[in-house]
Amino acid sequence: MSLRLASFGLRGFVGQSLTIRTVMDFAAAYGTFVDGGKLLLARDTRYSSPMLHSAVLSTLVSCGCEVVDLGICPTPMLQFAVKPFHAVGGVSITGGHNGMGWNSLTLLGPDGAFIAPVGGETVLDLFHAGDFLRKRSGSIGRVQEVGDLADAYFTSLAAHIDVEAIRNAAFTVMIDPLVGAGSPYLKTFAHEFGFNLIAVNDQPSGYLPREAEPRPRSALQMASFIRHVKGQVGFVLNSDMSRMSMVTEAGEPTSEEYTFAVIADYILRRKPGTVVTNSCTTRSIDDLAARHHCRVVKTQVGQAYIHAALEDEGGVIGGEGSGGVMLPAFNRGFDGFLMMALVLEAMAVRNRPLSGLIQDLPRYHIVKRSVTCGSRRGYGAIEHIRAQRDAFEGAVSFDTTDGFRIDWPDGWLHARASDTEQIVRVISESVQREKAEKNADMMVRMIGASL
Repeated sequence: MSLRLASFGLRGFVGQSLTIRTVMDFAAAYGTFVDGGKLLLARDTRYSSPMLHSAVLSTLVSCGCEVVDLGICPTPMLQFAVKPFHAVGGVSITGGHNGMGWNSLTLLGPDGAFIAPVGGETVLDLFHAGDFLRKRSGSIGRVQEVGDLADAYFTSLAAHIDVEAIRNAAFTVMIDPLVGAGSPYLKTFAHEFGFNLIAVNDQPSGYLPREAEPRPRSALQMASFIRHVKGQVGFVLNSDMSRMSMVTEAGEPTSEEYTFAVIADYILRRKPGTVVTNSCTTRSIDDLAARHHCRVVKTQVGQAYIHAALEDEGGVIGGEGSGGVMLPAFNRGFDGFLMMALVLEAMAVRNRPLSGLIQDLPRYHIVKRSVTCGSRRGYGAIEHIRAQRDAFEGAVSFDTTDGFRIDWPDGWLHARASDTEQIVRVISESVQREKAEKNADMMVRMIGASL
């Protein structure tokens, strides 16, 4: 399990590819990049996170940084806090959507968003060169511990949400935060927004009781009993509250693709504007944008690219099919609390259950596959397939924004090497399930033959 390096951070399997030496060197590179400036630091509840937290904290102090230690804190709350604390950036230690044993360091910029690619590349250059800032004992940094950020965060969130409508609806809501960094904040969230909370997997722990990535099979536990507790909606999140899937009042676990679609439909009804998404998110987003006479901008996969395009294009909402949504008017990252609040608001204001909101969407059949392989071989396989365009009969367009995408009138097919895992992701969507599955299987075979 090799180390995954990107412009916004690094990710690996603790004790194998992700070692303490690697973590300290990477933190030193970031501390050097910010020239010993003020940084925020937060972590999740993974078993390895306290150890990595200690290593990062000590290293940043040695670079002269003033470190504001937020302790256990979800990434979107950390992103929100960067600007109020007048920090030059932040570090989030979180396993995110990866399984047990994995962890990562995610770097933030002075606006709270993932560090811009240009800055991230400089951090990587410093990391590889081993050229780090080291302060003498009289000029090392210091640590400032901060208590609960919940009041300030939820007060700010409430200013962007119709809280009164949610309160009047008196929803019963199930939330599964995967025993992660969002767990300590669920009761405050429920109290501030006026719904009855039924929490699942909400005791902070390093043991993951289900698959980390929010998707229908991750939601089966919640789906099995939401009707028995008279829940009106269920939310399934990853351990840092940046991705979400949903369960309807009827006990149907929905695709993570619908998270962005449901929220985008509601936002664009109120405030039409440019929508930003990646090149492998459901075509429902394109159809919704057309329905509301809005423009869609496509980017590479990743929060950093979505945020950059929102800034450049003046977009009103951004998101990805993996279950992340960004509202630049409030925050600079994918935010699970924001996503839950907007879905509840949509249900209350439109007086529609979640199943009704989903019925209003353009619907397609989407199939997701993966092929395990190293990054170099994965990129090589995709390059090989790009040269075989004639194999995709009837295709109307090809796109290489991120990986390789083929479009037909009734669907599309996409393959890309993951930035966070040792896999090539394959996504196929069509109006017919059989065709979506057929195209996905075809791409998997082509990748296998090219490795």
